[in-house]
Amino acid sequence: MQALNNYLLGFQLYLSSFVFLYISFYHWIPTQMKMSFSKMNNSNISSYTKTNGIDLIDDLLMEIFTKLPVKSIYRCRCVSRSWRRLADRCIAVGLPLVFCAMFYRSGPRDIDLEPRYGCNCNGSFQETDFSYLPFYHNSNIIDWNNSLLLFYRRISFDFYVCNPTTKKWAALPKPRGESQHSILAFDAYESPYYKVVCFSSGCQAQVGQLEVFSSETDQWVEHSLNWGVNSSHLTSWMHYFDGVIYVLAYPRHVACIDLEKMCSSVIEFPDDIDNVASLGNSGGFLHCAINDANELRIWVLKGIEWMLKNIVSVSDILEWKGDCIYTSPLASLVQGQFKFLAFHPKEDVVFLWVMGNLMSYDLCKKIFDFVCELGTEKEKILVNQIWLFL
Repeated sequence: MQALNNYLLGFQLYLSSFVFLYISFYHWIPTQMKMSFSKMNNSNISSYTKTNGIDLIDDLLMEIFTKLPVKSIYRCRCVSRSWRRLADRCIAVGLPLVFCAMFYRSGPRDIDLEPRYGCNCNGSFQETDFSYLPFYHNSNIIDWNNSLLLFYRRISFDFYVCNPTTKKWAALPKPRGESQHSILAFDAYESPYYKVVCFSSGCQAQVGQLEVFSSETDQWVEHSLNWGVNSSHLTSWMHYFDGVIYVLAYPRHVACIDLEKMCSSVIEFPDDIDNVASLGNSGGFLHCAINDANELRIWVLKGIEWMLKNIVSVSDILEWKGDCIYTSPLASLVQGQFKFLAFHPKEDVVFLWVMGNLMSYDLCKKIFDFVCELGTEKEKILVNQIWLFL
């Protein structure tokens, strides 16, 4: 009987916490999250406060957070600045990190089929259903940033922003020009508004055209910038971090576009970007991964200087022995059996795709770990990108 009473008490605490969060989040949405989803009935967020939005002291809200599942605590970080601060306090006291990722896969043989997506949760690969989106069948995910997805329909040049957690989406007005490359800029901790930046075609010499959409104004604004490098040298390897878009440029440069000041500067890059490159942020710093036929090199930007952080032998990756993987020889790299995917945003960990399996590598401990197998079609799956939801 005592065990039953304890169970009921625990269930009541969990239920009350869930109901409380649901009610408070419901009342918070109309003023804080009108980010043009599903036209969101609006195209921006009308207000944004630094309070927790409810008449409860932080200690009580903190107590409620501690009763929630770990994954729910991470989701609460996206609600507001104060909720993120409180959730981080919960995480700081020793809660485990939760890994959940979304993959975009499109093999060469599947180019004419509708796009397919999947997510990794609790160590298993599962299909993700986006059928609730009316544009799902003829559009692709081209970028992700802090819980928002950017879709693009090439035929009609339409952009859409979607929150897969709330299943809300927004159709953006058409930009004036044709987009060559596009990127989503959003940081809920710094601002409630997101931006979509399009690099337009027709750039000349070192001067290029940008179109920037802001959910705050619901409008596109054109800008002319001097990249500092020849426009034809800019690559599609770009990443938004801390208010700046970083773009790799040939032969060894990084163009830094400040979206607040709308100006560009150039930083020299010490490695050859003719090889496969990937930009990302981890631990509060910008990182770049370069992989060739021999090794994977990890660079970190400290101030305006790049520092070599780690070197991983490709042969070590392909010959790593685990419960589910044994891969060799080195030639499998040429056949597309190895690919760098992403940086862990908090820890010194990178994620790799090896022969249909997702692996993590701890840069400090020099340890490989098996994350999950990407379904029964793993040998046919080509993972083009990975987005981490933490």
